[in-house]
Amino acid sequence: MADETAVAAAPVAKVHASKDTRREYETIYLVRQDLTSDQLDKIKDRIKGIVDREGGRVIKVTTWGKKKTAFLVGNKQARAVYVHVNYLGQGRAVSEVERNLRNIEEVIKFQTIKLSDAVLPESRPTEEDVVLEGDREEEQRPAREEERGSRGERERDREREREPEGRGEEGEEEEAD
Repeated sequence: MADETAVAAAPVAKVHASKDTRREYETIYLVRQDLTSDQLDKIKDRIKGIVDREGGRVIKVTTWGKKKTAFLVGNKQARAVYVHVNYLGQGRAVSEVERNLRNIEEVIKFQTIKLSDAVLPESRPTEEDVVLEGDREEEQRPAREEERGSRGERERDREREREPEGRGEEGEEEEAD
């Protein structure tokens, strides 16, 4: 047990930038929610090809699925398909990826972040692509509104609560006779 903690607490060896190292980047891009999986795969393959052509290597592509955005993006859309790409490369690979993302009509937003300055490519194995389900559509909302009743019904209930006792529906009928 003491050996395990000693190994876990051991500092990670720092790698200094050299001609053998690459920078590690992640790019997250959002595409229109109405794309088919084939169209989405074409965009992913294009990005992978760009990184390979520029001397880099894609480590992993994760499709997070359709999610609600924090604000309206693109053509006033509240939902988009999120894709996360983790890759090794140099600065020109990033600029080429971003240039292409700007020119792809289906991509509505993107951002790239540098994770590390120096990574040995052999220390980062290529992982299998992952596709996640994403958020569910908000189908339950209308059911909740029906359960509580319409706005008009709620207002009538409040008015009945405010009426003084002794005057109810029966009292109104008697006065009308």
